[in-house]
Amino acid sequence: MSPAPPLSLNIPALNLRDAPVVPLPIINGVWDEARLGSHEVGLLQTTGRWPGDALAMVLAAHVTLEGGIRGPFYGLATLRSNARVVVRTQDDRLWHYRVLGHRLLRPSDVKAIYHRNGRRLFLLTCATWNQRRQAYVHRLLVEATMDFEIA
Repeated sequence: MSPAPPLSLNIPALNLRDAPVVPLPIINGVWDEARLGSHEVGLLQTTGRWPGDALAMVLAAHVTLEGGIRGPFYGLATLRSNARVVVRTQDDRLWHYRVLGHRLLRPSDVKAIYHRNGRRLFLLTCATWNQRRQAYVHRLLVEATMDFEIA
């Protein structure tokens, strides 16, 4: 059986249920965030393509959207160590991950998301709103490790 890409994401501690995972290709040198709305989570092209791939998967989503609408990763910074994250793949398998921790990155720290361990999962969103710039100045990276898989 060939590996299957992610279909949806569940984070019980955030009440995030069955958020659809969509591919985020690179267009003109940046990931195409236009595909993301208030419900979608994006799988970043050039990172792991499925659980257990050579590289860790990186799933990105908005923390907030225009007008103050909460995005799928609203509250991501509140996830504590050992919180559960569940990825459902297109072959209907459930992959359970456990949060290890989180850190802030500069938007230019792209190398930090490339990890040669397919048992890892990274969740990525914007962080640290700068009122003067009217922009987020950091990225929040949550790291999780695979606990088990249910076929």
